[in-house]
Parts: sequence; structure tokens; C-alpha cells
Amino acid sequence: MGDFRVRPILNNEDRRLFYEYIFEDLAAMEIMYRDSMFDPGCDTIGSEQEICLVNSDGFPTTSAIRILDDIDESRYTNELALFNLEINQDPRKLTKNCFSLIENDLVQLLDYGRGVASRHDTELLLAGILPTLTYKDLQFENMTPIKRYRTLSKALFDIRGENFEIYLQGVDDLNMQLESVLFEACNTSFQLHLQVNPRKFVDRHNWSQLLAGPVLSVSTNSPLLFGRELWAETRIALFKQSLDTRNSRNLLRKKLPRVYFGNGWLEGSPIELWKNDVMRFPLLISAENIPNSLEQLQRGEIPDLRAVRMHNGTTYTWNRMCYGKEGAKPHLRIECRYLPAGPSPVDEIANFTYWIGLMHSMPEDMQAVITEIDFKEAKNNFIRAGRTGIDTILNWNGKRYDVSTLTGDILLPMAKEGLKKLSVDEEDIDKYLSIIDRRVRKGKNGSSWMICNYRKLREKMSRFEALRNLTLMMIDFQKENIPVDEWEDVLTASVFMSPVSEDYENLRIGQIMNTYIFTVYENSSVELARKIMEWNGFNHLPVENFEGEVVGMLSSSLLKRYEQEHSNVKTVNLLMDTHVHTLHPDDSVGFAKQLMKEKKVSSLPVCFDKRLVGIVTVNDIKMGSTPK
Repeated sequence: MGDFRVRPILNNEDRRLFYEYIFEDLAAMEIMYRDSMFDPGCDTIGSEQEICLVNSDGFPTTSAIRILDDIDESRYTNELALFNLEINQDPRKLTKNCFSLIENDLVQLLDYGRGVASRHDTELLLAGILPTLTYKDLQFENMTPIKRYRTLSKALFDIRGENFEIYLQGVDDLNMQLESVLFEACNTSFQLHLQVNPRKFVDRHNWSQLLAGPVLSVSTNSPLLFGRELWAETRIALFKQSLDTRNSRNLLRKKLPRVYFGNGWLEGSPIELWKNDVMRFPLLISAENIPNSLEQLQRGEIPDLRAVRMHNGTTYTWNRMCYGKEGAKPHLRIECRYLPAGPSPVDEIANFTYWIGLMHSMPEDMQAVITEIDFKEAKNNFIRAGRTGIDTILNWNGKRYDVSTLTGDILLPMAKEGLKKLSVDEEDIDKYLSIIDRRVRKGKNGSSWMICNYRKLREKMSRFEALRNLTLMMIDFQKENIPVDEWEDVLTASVFMSPVSEDYENLRIGQIMNTYIFTVYENSSVELARKIMEWNGFNHLPVENFEGEVVGMLSSSLLKRYEQEHSNVKTVNLLMDTHVHTLHPDDSVGFAKQLMKEKKVSSLPVCFDKRLVGIVTVNDIKMGSTPK
């Protein structure tokens, strides 16, 4: 979550002073490392569960603050957007039945949260990306009204100097812009924490980087964004772009994004990670009353390291170093940030168990291992796993493996031995690792299930209905805590096709509009427009300018008149109707029906920020039917 007691940087002197605090923190940390003041233990684990909030129809709802006001559980907290929450589970000793205990605790917390959320017509969903999320949900008013979030968003925007832009390529493409960092709010994760002996931190961190691609490949659960099929784990690319302060004005410079995998193997000491972030990334925030860490050390106190921790909280590596001062001694942790939320709690704990087992199966001579492996191989594995998930071909020890072979023949046995060394109960080991084994043998994880069933639903219904039904199915399976490899696929008989609980006419146009739009530019030829309409059976065709703004509408009646009169008009702008009635994505179906009736039109463009984003026809808004 980070430090909430923040403020903007006021001026250059304010920035200079904050850097002085950071340098003091780093100096104190080096003393602590040199004098072995850190807890050498490596037997504590923890997790953070991010959650999507949806209404009973599966659409995002901004009820987070109301739920937190009612909830009597301190482990629930807020997130960046009002349609998300987070659970911070208690740390546990890494032994015996710890994973079963974590699962039981998580299930109980989710059940309790669901009970409170139901009072606000809200359901809890675990998904890397909420399928029913829309671009409209990412408006600034849906950011949680906490100073940290808004200060960070403005600081990042000021450094970038232009809107944040995402451009993602998968089966489909997606290209969008936003004035804030709320693209980040599309991502929900299940973050893992492992306490590490500081003297072994460098090796453990490098090992965690090697493992990232193989672990991610079996765990992907985020293939859809705004109805587009993108990466198996779209969060990997989306999170990077959502906070990217680089822009096209510096194309020739090699600069790291604030969300990054790494730039090489870690050498020296753990402190090099934070030094690197200080050197590479400008400060975003400051604060009042920052203690002097060196003076705290001299008084025999455990220093806060608040300044450098604040800066570290504004850079985002997928395997991140965390500092804690709970207990008699401070400690260091590796935080695994790349795993998505879901598909079910038991799946998440299986991922957790698998990662911990592998982390404790590290080769004894890691320095020799990384000497033989180019860091870019680990990074390449990670990116490819994000793109293709359980179907990825990975490089491991100089050989190429499919995910099933690498996982089943090599990594699962390693994870099992690692867990046995930790005295984890055999029952827990078998339960959770068998889930990973079944996934890879069946080729079925969260992403593959979602894509397969989304395509089946799209054969029967509109994009809006398919995404909604997919979301409702996920909620049902999660409530029963069924592992994803046992989730049923959609059959014709089991397609929901149920009406939404609200009156259909109160649905937003943005939920049913067609976004795959044919248009012509105002300087296009009339003949091109006529052919597009003829070939597609259209009665209407929007006309837009090069800024994407609707400037006119062509109709079959206008074209018919053109043909009858043998007009000399050659370009669309001289023929189109410029008195165009438009809809906003937030307008209701009922309003659209009434407007069509009053204006005697059968088609209306949908515009947001003056730009065309969709189109709705009279057939789209008939009661209970939305087209494919």
C-alpha cells in the first residue's frame, strides 16, 4: 500500500532535502548490513489479496469506501480505485500446515467480506483483470480520494508531460489514452512475501528472477481487457505502460520504465537495488517529519528508513525488496508481485506453495548458475510467459521446454523437495502441487479457461452479455473454491442468458454498444461510402474527421437521392447530414429508444470526449436482445 502521509515536492530545495534523507537511510542500511543487525531468519511468509468489486449483474461498482465503513476487519483496506479492495493477511511461520491455514484464513475473510458487501449490492471477485471493466470506469472520480494516490498520479503525469497511453497487441489490439494512472487500477494481484536471510538475499533474488517466467506461465489469469483478447497475463504489459513516464520525445535514450523486470543480475548487496532506483527514477513525493535514520541507530533504535522506502514504493519491480521493522530485529523480504488474483483461493495458495517450494530449492552455488545464464534469458522467459501463458516455450539451463514438460518433469519435483526441507506437511504438499500438476497436464489455467469460454459465449450473444456471463460464472466457481482445472466449460444448455436484475432500459449504452465500427472520413468518396453500406447491409454510416470526432451521418435515403439525381457530388462532406444526434456511453437504453423515436432515426453514434467510441442501432436496443 505504501506510506499515505505524503505531499507533493514543493520546490528544488524540498527535493534536495528529501534526497538527503534518502542518503541517510541508505547509509544506515549499509551499517545494519555490515554489522549483521538484520534478522537472519527465512521462515516467515505473507500475502496481499486484491479484489474486484462488482454489482449483482457483474459490472464494476464503486462501493469500496461504503464497504470499508461497515467492515469490522482491520485486514481489509482500500486500493487505488473505488471498485477495488485489498486484504493484508497476517504473516505466518513457514512450516507444517501453514498453506492450509493461509487458505482457510483467506476463505473466511472473503466470506466475511461478501456478507458485508452484499448490503451494498456488491459481490467480490478474484480476477487479474475484471472482464466487465470499461474505459468509462477509469475516470478520475473513481480514484480513491486519498492524497497519496492523487499526488502520485499528478507527479507521474507531470514527468511524462502527456497522457498515459497503452498500446497492447494480442489476438486483438488496444490503443487508449488517459490523463491519470488509473489504467493501473485494471490490475488486481495476489502478492507473495518471503522473508530472506540478508546474507543470502542476492542469490535468492537472482533465483527469484530465474523462476519468474516458469511460475507465471502456469498461473496466468488476465487475458481480457475491455473485451479484447490480449496477453495471457495482460497485467504484465498493462501495468508497465500505465505508469510509464517515458515519452516519444526521447526515443534515442535507453530509459527504464518505473515498472520493470530488472536490468541485470544483482551483485554486491541487497542495498544495490534501492541505490539503482534512486539513481534511475526521479522523486515523486515527499513528506513531513521524516526521522534521521543514522540518529535512530545511534540511539539504539531500529530505523524507519522512511524516505528510501517511500521512494521504493513509487518504483515497481516484479520481484521487489521490502524492509520491515516488526519484532526485535529488522528484516528483508522478497515480494513476488507478478501473480494475478484468482482464479479461486485454492488456486492462489497452490501458486504460493509452488513458488515457496521453488524458492527453497535454490542451487547451492547460485553465482556459478548465473555466470552461465544471460540475464536476458530470464527476462525473455518472463515476457513470453506473460504473452502466451501455459502454451509458452521456455529456456531452462540452455534447453527449450514446453510448460508442461518443464513444470512436470523438473520444477514440481524441485518444489516438492524444497517444501520437504521446510517440514511442510505432506498433505499440504500433495494438495497444492497436484493442482499445478493437473493444470499443466490438462493445459488449463485461468487464462485458457477464460478465452475458451468467452469465445463460446460470443457465438451465442453480444460482447456485453458474454463478458457479464463470464464474470458471473467466475464468481460462482470462486465461492465454491473450486480449482480452475475443474471448472466446467460453457455448454449451450448452461449459458446463463438471464436478464439483468435492473430493468433492461436502465442499462448504460456503453454496455451494449457495438465498438467495431465502420466509418468514413469527411473527404472520402461517396462511392466508397456507398460500397461499405451496400456490402454490410447498413442503413447508416458515421462520418468522422481526423481527430475522431463525428461530423456527419450518411443514410441510405441520402445515397438513394444521390443516385436518382445523378449528382456531381463526389465527396462525403457535401452529401452527409451534419445535424447528428449522438449518445454518451452513460446514457440509458431507455433514453436511446426515446431519442430514436423522437428523431425518427434507426442508428445513433456514441461519443465520449467528443470522439466516436461506438454505435447503437434500433435492433441493438430491442428488449432483451443484443446482437453479436
